[in-house]
This record gives sequence, C-alpha cells and structure tokens, in this order.
Amino acid sequence: MLFRSAPLHMEDKNVSSTLIREALWSGNILDANKYLGYPYFINGTIVGGQRIGRQMGFPTANIITRDKHKLVPSDGVYAVKLKLNGEMLYGMLNIGVRPTVDAETKYKTIEVHIFDFSRDIYGQDVTLIFADRIRDEKKFPTIAGLVDQMKQDKQDTLKIFGLA
Repeated sequence: MLFRSAPLHMEDKNVSSTLIREALWSGNILDANKYLGYPYFINGTIVGGQRIGRQMGFPTANIITRDKHKLVPSDGVYAVKLKLNGEMLYGMLNIGVRPTVDAETKYKTIEVHIFDFSRDIYGQDVTLIFADRIRDEKKFPTIAGLVDQMKQDKQDTLKIFGLA
C-alpha cells in the first residue's frame, strides 16, 4: 500500500517547489528559507575577476556555480554566510550585471565581499548560504555613490548577523 503525505501548509499556502522558486526569483530569501525549512545555498568555485571591487575598497570573490540547474536568486545584494575550507565566514553578495562599473556588459556575475578577509582563495570551492536580501541592484551616477551604498550595505549585513 502506498502512503501519501499531506501537503505542507504555511500561512494558508501549500508549500511547493513552484512557491519556493517564485520566492527565489523575486529575491524573497526569508520566505524561501521558511518554505524550505533551511537556508537556501549555492555551491561554487572562486574564480578571478576584473579586480574592480578591490580598487573601491571592497575586494570580491567571483563565484561560478557548480550546479547549472540550481536556481540563482534574482539580481540584488544579499547578506550571506560562506563555508570555505570548513570555516564559516560572513559577507555581502551581489548578483547581477554591475551596471555602475560595467555598463556595456550584460552578463551576470555572482561576487561576494567577505568581511575581514584577505587570503588568496582562487580555485577553491565555497558554499554561499543566503540569509536575507539587502536591496535591488541599481546603477549609481558615480563610483563614489556606489561605494557609499556599499558601506551602508555592509552595515545592514552586519546588523542582520548581529555583528554590528
């Protein structure tokens, strides 16, 4: 005899893969994590980039995802934890086309600024664990404006993790 479990209900919604995908596509990490019952994560490998973040005082690790079928959340800035070589780190992650620094290119990147970190980690595997979404990705009129926003994003991320 086959048994079928009852669908999971949350806030008068049937929790389904469609509902989870919609939350991720809209950048609603808090709902996606609640529906999943654990924080959403992506595994990837750290690769070299253009080193633009370093010039702005926010060096980033560029990530290439390993699972091409795993959904990447919508463009924006996220508070993330990173599991790297068994160590848990904190950072802020951008998904998108970087419109302020790379106006011509339309390919998406995934890049993370790891707080208080300065080691060479090219070629290493990393797990990005999404905690919350900070804001939409947007184009700033100047690099200085972007840097000011990144400083605020860092403070917002530190608050999310109770580190500020």
